[in-house]
Amino acid sequence: MMFASSLCTDSVAEADEIFEYFDDINAYIRSLRSPVYPFAIDAELAAAGEAVFVARCAGCHGTYAPAAAGDDGETYPNLLLPLDVIGTDSTVANAGENYGEMVQWFNESYYGKIVQLEVELPFPGYVAPPLDGVWATAPYLHNGSVPTLAALLESDTRPARWRRVDLDSANYDQSTLGWPFIATPYGQDDAPADQRKFVYDTSKPGHGNGGHTFGDALDAGERAALLEYIKTL
Repeated sequence: MMFASSLCTDSVAEADEIFEYFDDINAYIRSLRSPVYPFAIDAELAAAGEAVFVARCAGCHGTYAPAAAGDDGETYPNLLLPLDVIGTDSTVANAGENYGEMVQWFNESYYGKIVQLEVELPFPGYVAPPLDGVWATAPYLHNGSVPTLAALLESDTRPARWRRVDLDSANYDQSTLGWPFIATPYGQDDAPADQRKFVYDTSKPGHGNGGHTFGDALDAGERAALLEYIKTL
């Protein structure tokens, strides 16, 4: 956010003004709460799913209180996972090799007169995100290549080429937690002209849907319970 703010200012006076209200922006962000799942939840199944989540997911994604209960007792490890662990499309992570140039630019800017960044460049990878309200954030993975959480948890069900059934934001698949979609027999290049911009084609550079195969080790019952628990986050 600091980088974004610094790119939007042209003067020291304006930069000073940004600094004055930046604490207020941070306070507002911390006050936000995830949306409460609006449909029915099987409480018994969700309780079983919580045990699966704690055993299989919490190490990277943290622990959570129910969405309606606030954030008391929650944890978030904020882990950067190497590409050979997460296995997802590497394009964006590898682009971070230019991060050192951003640090140098920051240190030479107005902001660098206040604080000098001393950053040890991280290995290429992705940060495991917090999962508050994740049921409402389809599509999944960092590049939006997976339309539902069910497909995220069972990698061989992920469509290689797909499009949403429609653009109605209220059209939600409660069984798979995500967008109702159609697997298309064609990629983006071969799609009908009126559909081309709506087709997600995982063969395109940066659009791969592989990796994050941790859910593959679960059986069908564990996945169903985990999905039910995710509704409570």
